[in-house]
Order: sequence, then structure tokens, then C-alpha cells
Amino acid sequence: MPVLQKLIAICRAKGIPVIYTTGHRGADNWDSGSWSWKSSRRGEDVAPPMDTGGLDGNDIVAEIAPGSRDILVYKQKPSGFVGTPLASYLQLLGCDSVIVTGTTTSGCVRATVLDAFSLNFRVTVVEDGCFDRAQANHAINLCDMHAKYANVMPSEEVVNYLSTLSQGMFDLPSGAGMATAAE
Repeated sequence: MPVLQKLIAICRAKGIPVIYTTGHRGADNWDSGSWSWKSSRRGEDVAPPMDTGGLDGNDIVAEIAPGSRDILVYKQKPSGFVGTPLASYLQLLGCDSVIVTGTTTSGCVRATVLDAFSLNFRVTVVEDGCFDRAQANHAINLCDMHAKYANVMPSEEVVNYLSTLSQGMFDLPSGAGMATAAE
């Protein structure tokens, strides 16, 4: 969490877009699509377990909650690009690069990285800003992404680079009238 907080803080301070992607399903889980073929759990109760404080796996925790000028993209597939307006938002912002963090390295992070690469974005993955269910999965996927699709870098190097960028390079949403938990 501290790595993500630091990255978010430097981006907000510099006016660099912070874009969140998170999953979304209907209450009856009908829209799970291909997930229902892979998992026999489609028919289970989708209420979050009690030991998670009422959060499910798609909730963004308060420590890194979106701010009023951040962008939130809802997705139903592993990639942040499939079936979402993410690519058009990046185009609108004039972005040619993305810095990817999140969970899981072998799933959503990797899928988003491959699609960003396929759309000709320059891609950086923050090595210590993502994780997986097993350390081996995390390490193998980082190695493979670095070899083929992205620059995999520790957060310290990414923060150092971001600190060299000019203030206000992007025309971010104004955030006017938006409730915020983070700012």
C-alpha cells in the first residue's frame, strides 16, 4: 500500500492522470460472461465475506481511494482496455505511456499490459506496485513482460522519473462537484 500511495501522491502533485480500473458485476452475477465457464462459482452468493470488512475483491480500499480529479473505469474482463473507454480517455489526455500497478500480476496487470502494448502505448510496470497469489507467478510474469512488452521497474525509479516531469502536462477533469475520500 505505501508504494501505491507514493505513486498516487506524486502523480496528483504533478497533474499526471491517475486512472483506476475495477471490476463490476450485476447483483445476480449474470454478466460474468466467460468467467462462468471457467468457474463453477457463478451461482454462489456474491456478498463479500464478513472478515473483509464488507469489501469485495473489486472494492478500492480507502488508503488509495480515487480523488476528485482521478478517473475510474469499470471493467468486466482482466484487461482495463477490453469493453471500457480507457483507450479513448488516454487519447483525450494525450498520453503515449502508461504506468501499470495492481492485482494480480499474472491476470489483470498482464492483460492490461499486453493490450496497452498492442495499442502502441509505452508501458512501465511497477515491480513492487503489483502482486500475485504466489511469488513465483509474480516473478515469472514480471520477467516475461519485461522481456516482451514493458519496462519493469522498482517504484523508487518510477517516482524519481515522475518527479522530473513538468507540472500540468495534462488537461485533467476539473473534479468540480465530485465527492472525494482522498484529498
